[in-house]
Amino acid sequence: MRRLADQTAVATYDIEQMVQEIQSAVSAGVMGMDKFSEEVRRGMFEVTQVGEQLSQIIQQVQALAPRVLMVNEGMQAQATGAEQINQALVQLADASSQTVESLRQASFAIDELSQVAVGLRGGVSRFKV
Repeated sequence: MRRLADQTAVATYDIEQMVQEIQSAVSAGVMGMDKFSEEVRRGMFEVTQVGEQLSQIIQQVQALAPRVLMVNEGMQAQATGAEQINQALVQLADASSQTVESLRQASFAIDELSQVAVGLRGGVSRFKV
């Protein structure tokens, strides 16, 4: 009986040690789960912040779209205006060339008229009134 009591005492001690190890393991597991839960909460908070920032960026980009269209329309209007100015300058250059040619022809005609006038004076000077 003594031997059975000793074996029971040893077995009880072994069971007590095993229970303590299990409790330590469970405590470590609970601490690990607490740490994991905190990391998940922190991760969720960061994801929420990133989502809000992305939402703000999207809103800002969407607000820029009409402005970009307005700038594009303004640039197109300027390009059209520049083309019209270019055409007007080409027409002005053509008109200037025509004016130069007309002045050249007028100068030639004036020279001819001057020669005719000299000839007429000479012819009229022969007649005396």
